[in-house]
Amino acid sequence: MLVILLAACSSLTTDEDSSAKCMVVRQYPSLHELGRYPLGSLRTFALTFIHSVSKTPVRDEYDINDSNIVQTAEIFETHGAGLPSDIQDPGAVSWENRDGRFILHLKRPIPQLVVRIDRNYKNRLLLGRKEINLCQWEDQALELIVKFCDRFD
Repeated sequence: MLVILLAACSSLTTDEDSSAKCMVVRQYPSLHELGRYPLGSLRTFALTFIHSVSKTPVRDEYDINDSNIVQTAEIFETHGAGLPSDIQDPGAVSWENRDGRFILHLKRPIPQLVVRIDRNYKNRLLLGRKEINLCQWEDQALELIVKFCDRFD
């Protein structure tokens, strides 16, 4: 009887149970890992920051396809140096002006996502309702990757 129960319990676990996707934050270029955040069923995330020139908030939105990152939108209040200004920008799909904000809809694959953080610009990683303050680490370049993480890492 015990063998039957153990066999039944073991059939309930799958490869997906033993590993899941995580967002990993690591220093760049050293690749020293700073944080690991389980994604669960989450397939989107966002980065927010204050633009260094316009001093206004910017939100970049991304989809996670397998372990690939695709930027889907850039949302901002005012045009400034380094912000998109044209539908001809790489990966641009369409423009929208909603509630006083510009929204550039994108389909832009990001083969490597490296973010330069600075406490003055309040860099944040948003994973669903979870907000990670990227400025908890010293000002530096950070790489964000999606990878399979063992539950017990």
